[in-house]
Amino acid sequence: MITGLALINEVEDRLGWRQTETLEGVQRPETRKLVRLLNRILHSMQTLDDWPLLRADGDIQLVEAESETSTIAYIAANGTQVILNGASFTDAYKGRLIKFGPNDTLYRIERVISETTLEFNRPWVGDAVAADELAYEIVQDRYALPEDFDRPTGGWENFFGNSDIQPIGPEEFLEKRRARGGSLITSDPDVFTVYGLDKSNTFQIIHFDPFPEEPRVLYYTYQKNHPEIETDEDRVLFPKSHEGVVIEAMLHLANRDYEDDAKTQVILQDYIRSLNQAQGVGNVAQDRLRFSPSGRHRWSQWTKFRGGRRIDWGQLFDRSDKIGFY
Repeated sequence: MITGLALINEVEDRLGWRQTETLEGVQRPETRKLVRLLNRILHSMQTLDDWPLLRADGDIQLVEAESETSTIAYIAANGTQVILNGASFTDAYKGRLIKFGPNDTLYRIERVISETTLEFNRPWVGDAVAADELAYEIVQDRYALPEDFDRPTGGWENFFGNSDIQPIGPEEFLEKRRARGGSLITSDPDVFTVYGLDKSNTFQIIHFDPFPEEPRVLYYTYQKNHPEIETDEDRVLFPKSHEGVVIEAMLHLANRDYEDDAKTQVILQDYIRSLNQAQGVGNVAQDRLRFSPSGRHRWSQWTKFRGGRRIDWGQLFDRSDKIGFY
């Protein structure tokens, strides 16, 4: 795999810019621009279909539903904190749902203040309660996916292998929840969906329905986001046959100054789509033999022919079935 530094030097060579010696420490403005473009392209490219070097395994351990009876020491009307005598809550309960007795309101545990005190995400519905014994249920219906999660390997339909838990869209999922009102139904989940982020805006959230009743471990395989290129040793984890696509995309954007990130993203996606169509770069999952002249060879040819021969001409250059000179 080529290093990010070597790839940036290749782009600089084609642009006629001064070569970058290191990506670490203080960077020249041109280097910062190319590093930013490279990372954006690596995160945006959809030319790879389940490339093995970006594949990883994950698992989700479904948490058992709890049903307990305890004395509510106190909760105020419209209050958000409840004290439950005899409870032993830990930080692991943060984010779970809790339901009290026949009350149809579900509360999300926003914070675990102590072993016996919880803070909800919404005010208590009803009158103040003190020294009253109530049954309650606690379930966990949402789980965080890995921070580097990009997409499932092989599609959502096979996300959990041969499991009977099937994917549905977020709207359909929420419609199922709304149709049940405040009911808290626990059993083996039969559907899941992915939407939203955690409080830190770092992890994507996967949701299950019905609420998991028994503990269970679900295994899956996913494609990772490409790691950031930050140091001289960081490598581009794409097959060699795609290095040319990355280089051409960087060249396409390097001489353009798009301050709007959204506009840059749209232009990049359009360019990669058109490049794939023109060059026939399909959804490959294996490396292919590639011929590409070095910068020194390219310069010697230019010096020799003084422009008499077309070099790096158009989109024919750097195709896996072309040599680059014709």
